[in-house]
Amino acid sequence: MLKLVVLLTVCSVIVAQKQQQQQQQQHQQSLPRYKEIPIVNLENVLEVDGKFRYSYEGGDGTRAAQDGQQIVVNNQVGTASQGQYTYQGDDGKTYSITYIADENGYRAVGDHLPTPPPVPAPIARALAHLATLPPASKEGPQGRKF
Repeated sequence: MLKLVVLLTVCSVIVAQKQQQQQQQQHQQSLPRYKEIPIVNLENVLEVDGKFRYSYEGGDGTRAAQDGQQIVVNNQVGTASQGQYTYQGDDGKTYSITYIADENGYRAVGDHLPTPPPVPAPIARALAHLATLPPASKEGPQGRKF
């Protein structure tokens, strides 16, 4: 009787392992296959003063380049950079982006990127008027400080 229990236990373990292997194979087959894309050109330069530049080109035509440097704004060190990248989308179209990233934020430009609507004329006039006013003092109405 003990031999029968041991035999059934061993058979159960073998069946469970086979099922696990089959599940792993099915999972691997369902994963998307990515092809390896070689880098055909690469430049990466970091200078002592914090300036840098890099660029690369992939075998599929993907290209990227960036120049940058360390900057100080309001006694804080940061990085300002500008660059561009180009790639082919899944739809077969080529997409290009140029960008600047600095103390004013990240600003990207590309033909396929959405653009904000124009500022309505009344708001533009109000902003222009506000720009002509003298700077506000640190004291509010009735001499109270904020």
